[in-house]
Amino acid sequence: MRAATAPVVVARQGGTPSSSGRGRKTNQRTGRARQPAPDWAKPPSRERATSSTTSRQRTSGGSSGSPRDAQKPPRARDDAEVNVPSAFKNVDAVRERELSHSFNDASVGTDVFAGERQVTLEERLHYERNGHVCIRKAIDDAFACNPMVRALTTEIMSRRLEAYKHRLAVLCPDVNARDVQSVDDAKSVLKKYSHEDVGFLQTFNLHRDVKSDAREYILSKRFAKIAADLLGCEKVRLYQSCVFVKEPGMAETNWHSDLNMVPLDTNEFITLWIPLRSLDEDDAALHFASKSHRDFALPYWRTLAGMEDDLESRYEIDTYDALDLGDLTAHHGFTLHWSPPQPEDSVPRFALSICYFADGAKRMDAKHLRRSPHEEDLWSYESWLKDVKPGAQARHPELPVVWP
Repeated sequence: MRAATAPVVVARQGGTPSSSGRGRKTNQRTGRARQPAPDWAKPPSRERATSSTTSRQRTSGGSSGSPRDAQKPPRARDDAEVNVPSAFKNVDAVRERELSHSFNDASVGTDVFAGERQVTLEERLHYERNGHVCIRKAIDDAFACNPMVRALTTEIMSRRLEAYKHRLAVLCPDVNARDVQSVDDAKSVLKKYSHEDVGFLQTFNLHRDVKSDAREYILSKRFAKIAADLLGCEKVRLYQSCVFVKEPGMAETNWHSDLNMVPLDTNEFITLWIPLRSLDEDDAALHFASKSHRDFALPYWRTLAGMEDDLESRYEIDTYDALDLGDLTAHHGFTLHWSPPQPEDSVPRFALSICYFADGAKRMDAKHLRRSPHEEDLWSYESWLKDVKPGAQARHPELPVVWP
């Protein structure tokens, strides 16, 4: 049985820490059997590695607090062997005919948003030290965001069934998602066969569709320049774009780090998380385990039991005050983060996630891997993976340069 979540105090960046005095909402989870632990929660052994998080409870005076603060991050679950995704059963595999390296590798970044948002020294230091930062007014005119919001929301609503099929593929791998013909059918199958609540829907890589109205916004140089500044590199490539939707009542998103799902051998990886509407304190924003991107010791030494014992003292868990349209958060690829449930009496939460990496990163080589990337994002990378030799630089038309 999975226990209900308990109150936790969360430090809010850009404001005062929340207190634990006001009426709390507790997420009641189902009583179904537990799923195997996600890869980040597996102990380090020859074929298993882990990345987890803990939280440091912070207190503050007063009796006010938001319902979002009441959600405690889900604890690590039962240990299990790594389930190596089919695409990595032979990580060294390549297509019989390799990708021609004569493709046009010039930048495809767009100027859809005029000018640049200069990242301040303070923002860079905060990102470097903590593994995350909030960039206020990344788009300084909120009205300029409206065409982007319309383009993205129109696309994802038209692809809602596709997003549910992806959740089926991840949560119910024994079910053939292709046989599902409607959203209602998908919900019924998830309810019957999934041992885990649906935490979100995701629609991958709208920028790869040349006919998509959303493409030019995802490829924006303004966003890519922010990523390059925070990474401290001269040239960045776009790894993946994804629109995340949390419908009312959807469950928490479990602790994870993005680079655990990426078949690239790099540490220079960043995600920009861009809400597509203003978010208030009740909405499910991201919560970050500060400094977890620097914590090599956790996945190297700790067993699952050891991580759970340290849950309340290892990290400060930070989130940010209400985000306005035009704001974004950025986090390092190894920063652990989670998101609480979306309240049932709310409207859906939409957010665009764009992942970048520094040019020069190499495709993962299987020779000395301790584990394989989690298959959550297999739909995103399987189309280019076998076109790039193991150990070769990740240069591919689906991994375009977007800055400069």
